[in-house]
Amino acid sequence: MIVVLIVLAAARCTSDEDRQGTSRLDSGMLRIVMRWAGDDFASQHQLAVRDEIASNIAESGKGIILRTGTGMGWMDIIVEARENKAHVAIEAIVKEHAKGFAFSIEKQ
Repeated sequence: MIVVLIVLAAARCTSDEDRQGTSRLDSGMLRIVMRWAGDDFASQHQLAVRDEIASNIAESGKGIILRTGTGMGWMDIIVEARENKAHVAIEAIVKEHAKGFAFSIEKQ
């Protein structure tokens, strides 16, 4: 019994490289990270932009906002994408509103 469990556990293990090579940005959890020069905390204006992006994603029906966060030099939005190819619409929303920010969208 233990041998079977060990074999099954080993079969499910993959390296980070394997996961990165096959990862697709479709339905599932996405992390949108916006960065700016320096390591200051977000200004009120930057937070307003992040909140506007989150509102637009929710209103589009493409994702459910799970949380928003901020740190020194960055802020993020965690989204549960609702359908395949939702990342295309989510990326368009971010591009439209996040002018002046470098951003990335990461599969979680």
